[in-house]
Amino acid sequence: MEIRIGKVTIGNGLPTVVIPEAGDNHRGSLDRAKELAQCAKEAGARIIKFQLHLPDEEMDQAGMAETSSKMFSAWGDLYGFISQNLLSVADHAKLIAFCKEIDIQYFCTPFSAKAAHILKEIGGDSAYKIGSGETEDLPMIEEVASLGRPMIVSTGMSTYEEIDLTVQTLRSYTIPFALMHCISTYPPKSLRDLHLGVISELQKKYNVIVGFSDHTPPEGVVAQTGETISESQLMWGAIGQGACFIEKHFTVNRQAPDADSRFSHDKKTLQRLLSDVKTIDEAMDKNRDVFENEKAVWIWAKRSVCVKNAAKAGSIITKDMLTSKRPGIGIRSKNYKLILGKTLQRDLRQGEMIFPKDIA
Repeated sequence: MEIRIGKVTIGNGLPTVVIPEAGDNHRGSLDRAKELAQCAKEAGARIIKFQLHLPDEEMDQAGMAETSSKMFSAWGDLYGFISQNLLSVADHAKLIAFCKEIDIQYFCTPFSAKAAHILKEIGGDSAYKIGSGETEDLPMIEEVASLGRPMIVSTGMSTYEEIDLTVQTLRSYTIPFALMHCISTYPPKSLRDLHLGVISELQKKYNVIVGFSDHTPPEGVVAQTGETISESQLMWGAIGQGACFIEKHFTVNRQAPDADSRFSHDKKTLQRLLSDVKTIDEAMDKNRDVFENEKAVWIWAKRSVCVKNAAKAGSIITKDMLTSKRPGIGIRSKNYKLILGKTLQRDLRQGEMIFPKDIA
């Protein structure tokens, strides 16, 4: 299974892709957005994700004032935060061109169906990311899916029953899609908040590529014991559960006065994350063989066919006559059926190993 976001391919058996999420950490500045893309590129990322907001298309202003003013009090409410920190459509078009220029894949979340159509018009539709708030928004899911591009859908704040509906809808459009495990807490406060087992459950339940949208800070999270679990340990868990891609918030300055930079990666920590993920991929490879560093053990640990009791030359070999012993220098015990019915060419002592020259 594979899904392509422009020139970046994600899939089982491929290197894990890290997607830096710039979000609104540019604070509405095209120059800062370009700086984010440049820093992500310099850190080693192949892709960076932004967000396209059209506030009046995605939000009811009065409703947002009532429900989000506490969390976004510095900007009035979420409507105010988005309005003050968004990039214009013209800025996104310029950002797409800049990302092509520096050779990093532009990726974007449209927060409305209209935003998805705009991304198609300006060339930002290599794939669409659907945020957790829109997972169950079937009218929007259907509209975006009708555009025929690959989709990645986050599953934060969603039940399996709701995800069922979304997956059924996406399959009816026969487009490539992936799911992303996400916990919509910014950031999660403890290890028990992460629910990493959902990653493998989503794979098993829906037979799709699954990623992990992680809002933990680069410093990791605290376990119930009080021990700090590092981000590297979390990545071992997520990738071990089957995550094929990791999304992490990204900023230039973690002290910036915005909503996400405090738990985001900067250039230095992103470099470390990319290095950790590469190391984990190397350890998680699925090749199974007799490896070079196993051969010194292999020669004495494997077993060869022997006779249980003393046997005379001319005896016809039966299974009842045979046993196996270390080392693996004779006829390997896995091949015992190949010598059944053959004739012994010499006398063998009790427990003696059988070699190819001993049979005919």
